[in-house]
Amino acid sequence: MTTMTMPAATAAMPAAATARSAAVARLSPAALRERRAAIAQRLLDLAPGAIDAIDWDTLDRAPDWLALPDASFLILQARLGALLHLPAMRLWIDGPRLAATRVLLGEAVLDDLMSHPESAMPFGLTPCARIESATQVGPALRACGASVLLAALPRGPLRDALCRGLAPVEPSRMSPELAETLIVRARHMGGPRAGGAA
Repeated sequence: MTTMTMPAATAAMPAAATARSAAVARLSPAALRERRAAIAQRLLDLAPGAIDAIDWDTLDRAPDWLALPDASFLILQARLGALLHLPAMRLWIDGPRLAATRVLLGEAVLDDLMSHPESAMPFGLTPCARIESATQVGPALRACGASVLLAALPRGPLRDALCRGLAPVEPSRMSPELAETLIVRARHMGGPRAGGAA
């Protein structure tokens, strides 16, 4: 059986990045400008000092979740964090933490989350802060989720800018491919995707 080899750079490129490049190439000029503007604004909001290192090609290669509206961007972080906090959340018996999680994620997403098998989740690759009160639910889930988003980005100016903007959160130790898989899963939890198109 003959094995086809690919150039190293192409072989290493995650499938999601290849699909994203193709999707961006199909955008109309107006839609492309809108996407670039939304991502640039996110970077300016999070890390204004790092924007000078970002060029047009970097914006075009950026994942669509960077262009999400602020509320959807935070919801995505919370969903990702909830996926990784799942074992601890299943042990919660007090009402306030569960109520805070239900408000943050929504009833349908929480139900979907609780149906996920723990064996399918990559526990241990991302530090998950202990959540002991209802007021800690939102910040802890979002911080954990942000580490997954950072892990999905290849090393370079875009990741550097996001690391500065989301500090003190650090990238998870999971692979970019695994992070991408979790992001897709989080965006589909509870039915409609968080923030629209992936």
